[in-house]
Amino acid sequence: MDFENSNIDPYEILGVPFGAPIDVCKATYKSLTKIYHPDVFVGEKSYAEKRMAELNASFEFLNNPSRKKKFDEAGEQPNQKEKSQEYEPDNDSEEFTKASNALRKNWDFACEFHPELLQLHEDLRRLNSQTAFLFMAVIVEEKLYAKAPEFAEHLEDQFLISKFGEDSDLKKIAKYAILKKEKKFAQDLNRALKVLGESSKDQILQKLVLDYPEIGYHALHAVALDRLIPFDNPIQKAHFESTASLRAAQSGFKAKNPYKEHDATWAIQQNKENNKEYTEISKDFGKKLNSLWPAIIFVIIILGVVGFF
Repeated sequence: MDFENSNIDPYEILGVPFGAPIDVCKATYKSLTKIYHPDVFVGEKSYAEKRMAELNASFEFLNNPSRKKKFDEAGEQPNQKEKSQEYEPDNDSEEFTKASNALRKNWDFACEFHPELLQLHEDLRRLNSQTAFLFMAVIVEEKLYAKAPEFAEHLEDQFLISKFGEDSDLKKIAKYAILKKEKKFAQDLNRALKVLGESSKDQILQKLVLDYPEIGYHALHAVALDRLIPFDNPIQKAHFESTASLRAAQSGFKAKNPYKEHDATWAIQQNKENNKEYTEISKDFGKKLNSLWPAIIFVIIILGVVGFF
């Protein structure tokens, strides 16, 4: 196959992202060739032979560092780039499903020693089944168990970049929508970015939040882009009204009784106020008693004189 002078893409034949590292290409190649081996393949033998020839040629080409570098630097052909950028959530590959099954025995065995692989794989599967397969294939074939978390993070990021661009907010919004199973929202975001580009980020998101008020509100709120949410968004309005009502209720309650928010605080304050009232009464009584002392002394003197006589 003449990859350098034709529209044939060796990455596409292997089913990996354009420019994928050689270890990803190698692991995928080894996994796929297992299902097309003459001893295990069930089906049309001529198809298996043709597919094996394509896989062999693609890997042989990419396994040459200088040729791979030159091919990567030339970039994708326009039609190939448009196809690879398209987000198709329900486009599960039967081929990758079979390849996953071929890896299953070694994968299950590895997970007994590295149980963290199960969650990493599941997180990727929820995002994209093909990406989850690439993770499984590379981890098993290349024995990268110790680097599994970093590799899973790398694959996730590469998937999001390939479909939604490099902007961190857009990637987070896309991931949020996909994990919430809002496939139509994610597809519309993907299409808008393909046509308009990341420079129209604000306009794209403002349109999406109008078309999808609920998921739009939550997705933009999750990445702190509330400024792009219209004031008449139903979720936003409900949130504002609820917050305003709660604050009004709290304000009125505090005006009536600023200490009764907590029973212990209220009891302490009541005790302080009672003590203050008792102290003021005592002071008034003391003042009155002091003013009566001359009269009291005079009465005592008179009673003493009378008693003397």
